[in-house]
Amino acid sequence: MKKYVYLNTAKQLAGTVLFGLCGIAQAGFLPEAIQLHGFLTQGFFHSSNNNVYGQSDDGISPGLTEIGLNAAYQPFNRLRFAAQGLYRRGGAVDDSSARLDYGLADLTLWTYKSGQIGIRGGRIKIPFGLYNETRDVPFTHPTILLPQGIYFDRSRSLLRSADGGSFYIDQRTNYGNFAFKFNVGSPLGNHQEIRSSILGPNAQGEFEGQPGMATQLNYEINGGEYIFAVSYMDLELDYQPLAGEPLSSGKAHIQPLLFSAQYNGEKFTLTAEYDYRWNELSHFGPHVPDFNSITESWYIQGSYQFLAQLQATVRYDVLYNNKDDKTGKRAAAFGLPNHIAYATDWTFGLRYDINTSWMLRADYHRIHGTAWLSQADNPDRQLTVQDWNLYGLQISFKF
Repeated sequence: MKKYVYLNTAKQLAGTVLFGLCGIAQAGFLPEAIQLHGFLTQGFFHSSNNNVYGQSDDGISPGLTEIGLNAAYQPFNRLRFAAQGLYRRGGAVDDSSARLDYGLADLTLWTYKSGQIGIRGGRIKIPFGLYNETRDVPFTHPTILLPQGIYFDRSRSLLRSADGGSFYIDQRTNYGNFAFKFNVGSPLGNHQEIRSSILGPNAQGEFEGQPGMATQLNYEINGGEYIFAVSYMDLELDYQPLAGEPLSSGKAHIQPLLFSAQYNGEKFTLTAEYDYRWNELSHFGPHVPDFNSITESWYIQGSYQFLAQLQATVRYDVLYNNKDDKTGKRAAAFGLPNHIAYATDWTFGLRYDINTSWMLRADYHRIHGTAWLSQADNPDRQLTVQDWNLYGLQISFKF
């Protein structure tokens, strides 16, 4: 009971601070060199089976709350500072945590007629696909939930940001604009959900992210009418078992390669992404044999702007945890439901922009399989159901 009161008080305080800062920013009290923005979002979910963001099965879970505040300061033409603080409650995966989402210094090394070259350092966002760098800002989403076959919420802490540095090049040409990023850093976050999904619920040690790399090449035509991107990451997690645990000091090696394409018309947007991910487990001991697999996922999505304030989105999302075992035979051999190995998701979403600051969203998902379900919210996989429906409602505010 005390925990609930404390969390409610923290949410109310954060909301009060956010709206207070909104008034300060809108009143023009800040220097022009400082830009201040923020957002607040609350999601509600109901599912016919399985749990998403808390106890949503045959009930309503208010389990997704996000409050963000970001600031940018540019003291010189070539130097900029930016940071964002984020409070997030996302079911059992992300139980009411406040953190520095990013905090960086951006230095432009060279500016020339057709582009620029620069570096960033600090806590930096990881470039991956079309949505990862802005995944914490609900107004940038096509639907309440991003395509879960690629942008897992259960392991979002691994892909969100890293402490390190980035080298970037922006180049404009007569044939389109190119943007290249190369990041090196240590991924952040609590990897409890990753530990459970890789090693099972009985594992008690900790995964520690090692310095890794992420790179992306982006190509745009006609000012973003057509967008193409290739993203690649190389991540390694070292496992440190607890004393007496039957597991050894193993490692998990993850290498996703993502291809992205998007068309942005006057009213219609068509998006598709394909992810090919190499996974390797090694040196965990006899209880977890060395294992290699390839995860395959993709989606295709269309959005149409019916009115200036109303947009509809339809998406088909596919995920296979192991492309050589799409029916889950390996999971069944270990006594687990075969449907934890795959998931297909038909999504229908509506977005209504009440005004420039407020947005209302509603989603419906028809899902076959449970591959992207959070084990933290569904600790007993035997109780999960293969075919299920998910409904979502979200209200968001920004300034």
